[in-house]
Amino acid sequence: MMRLASLSIGAALLAACSPGGGGDAPAGDAATGAGTTSAPVAADAQPTAGGGPGSAMTGTVSDLKGDVSGLNIRVTDTATIVDLPADALFEFDKADLTPGAEAELQKAAELVRKAPPGAIEVIGHSDAKGDDAYNLRLSEKRARTVADWFASQVGVRQRAFRVSGKGETDPIAANQTADGKDEAAGRARNRRVEVVLPR
Repeated sequence: MMRLASLSIGAALLAACSPGGGGDAPAGDAATGAGTTSAPVAADAQPTAGGGPGSAMTGTVSDLKGDVSGLNIRVTDTATIVDLPADALFEFDKADLTPGAEAELQKAAELVRKAPPGAIEVIGHSDAKGDDAYNLRLSEKRARTVADWFASQVGVRQRAFRVSGKGETDPIAANQTADGKDEAAGRARNRRVEVVLPR
């Protein structure tokens, strides 16, 4: 009986470590060991049994029902943060929404509708290419555009929104490799609008 339990535990551990978990996981920031958890979350996600890794995040996000598939959601002790990639919302160097932005924003709006009471923060970010002051202004404009879109939506417009831009000051990925070369994938992750929901 003891040997069977040991084999079951060993098999479970191997399965949990298996890279074939289905789907691509977002790349982490190895340089900083980011203090938040990040993962795309399915609308029907359920907490894992026994409070395993990720159970708090999955349980919290699954309380916010809706079509959130494909959204990058990070959960901290005080907030649920939805990262909307700027490349999916805006054309290069612009703050006007693209026609395809609506689908991403509708998913985020569903979470805003279900979020606990409190102000919603909308924070724009940029990558590190270009002038710092210009990037700050562009990130502020993009955050304002997203907040204005939310304010026009039924079930969302009554929420209070705090809007800000941080430019390139708060990256979630490297803009350059260790040897100083351009890191296009990292820069793309940094160009985002965060929607911060109270928990």
